[in-house]
Amino acid sequence: MMRYLQTGTIHLVLMVFALLTLVPFIFALNNSFRSNTEIYHGFFGVPESFSNAVLAARRVVAGDETPVEIAETDGTTRQAPPREALRENISLALLNYERSWRLIRPYMLNSFIVCIATALGVLLISSVAAYTLSRNRFPGNRAVYYFIISAMMFPGVLTFVPTYMVVRELGLLNTYWAMILPYMAGGQVFAIFIMKGFFDGLPEDLFESARIDGAGHLQSYLHIVLPLSKPVLSVVLIMNVISSWNNFMWPFVTQSDGRFHVIASGLFVLATSAFASSFSTLFAAYMLSSIPLLVLFIYATRPFIRGITSGAFKA
Repeated sequence: MMRYLQTGTIHLVLMVFALLTLVPFIFALNNSFRSNTEIYHGFFGVPESFSNAVLAARRVVAGDETPVEIAETDGTTRQAPPREALRENISLALLNYERSWRLIRPYMLNSFIVCIATALGVLLISSVAAYTLSRNRFPGNRAVYYFIISAMMFPGVLTFVPTYMVVRELGLLNTYWAMILPYMAGGQVFAIFIMKGFFDGLPEDLFESARIDGAGHLQSYLHIVLPLSKPVLSVVLIMNVISSWNNFMWPFVTQSDGRFHVIASGLFVLATSAFASSFSTLFAAYMLSSIPLLVLFIYATRPFIRGITSGAFKA
């Protein structure tokens, strides 16, 4: 009985801390449906558009034609029949998202382009490199591997300025390549590290059988390594997408042209523009920018955990 009490207490404490981590998200989500006037009067509270829509829906169901308030964007209100009030209040609640989507849509598209290109490039290059280091014994094999993973000791801030100078000399500023190529180069090290560890654990009998059947390295890589490596490939894919999506400083420095800003730097530019006075629009933009990562978290949690438990981080 005492053990169950202790376990329940621990779970309760963990749930409380988990809920506390959601407070900023709930705060932003709630205020994304409110007007500036509502936010000025109180940071917390039910959006008037929601409460008016619920009241209008109740009167529509009850057949009551008593007018319901509609809160305008300028802070004023007007009366309207329940059906019209229901429709108008729902439109008003989604108005902030319509505005913010028009503003951040180019940034979202740029982020998708950069993330997809980076993830595919890292997967291709690192998997080939890891296969070469794992399944081909040549003089200096281990020296090359240790040389590659030694780059993990250097923090990104140490290579920030040299990388910027290289990108500038290549004439890649204000292009997608200014983000894609450095992201691909930076993502290779950790990807090779975990992939080689996984490839080393694959049974040698599979490759021996393939060689007896006349398969070369390319066939072994395509038909043995890649199908068996889906868990570790998922880990590399997820980590690179999250890293590229959340990166702010590098895109902000290399992209002075607003057309190439990604979502992280674009939100900062938006928050320092004339739209900064519309808090609800900014909150709605923050919510929209988090949707892709929420979807990734929902659908990629299982393969990510499977990749870890199947030896993705085995050295």
